Amino acid sequence: MVWFLSVFVIAGLLLLTVPSRLTSSSENLNMPGLSSLDLHKSWLLLPLTILCWLGGHLFTNAFSFFSLAAVGFVLTPLTLLIPAWRPWVLACALLSMISVLLGTVLG
Repeated sequence: MVWFLSVFVIAGLLLLTVPSRLTSSSENLNMPGLSSLDLHKSWLLLPLTILCWLGGHLFTNAFSFFSLAAVGFVLTPLTLLIPAWRPWVLACALLSMISVLLGTVLG
């Protein structure tokens, strides 16, 4: 059910961020809200929202390696979106891989 609801959230974000007009007059429009963000910054909203939700989930529930892997799975695309963080992509991917392996072996 959560995945079904998240599809609607992602589709809503895409609907707000993708320009609806493709004419040259749409470049000068000042739209309030999420549509005023450029596309690069608006794509940061989804991983940051998921990371905040995972942070709240980790504080309320017991620790598991799979929850740490979920944080690694969210941090990996976040490091790709921010150019200064791109050297940390391999570290985030290794965190995800090691967490899944430890969760499988020890879990």
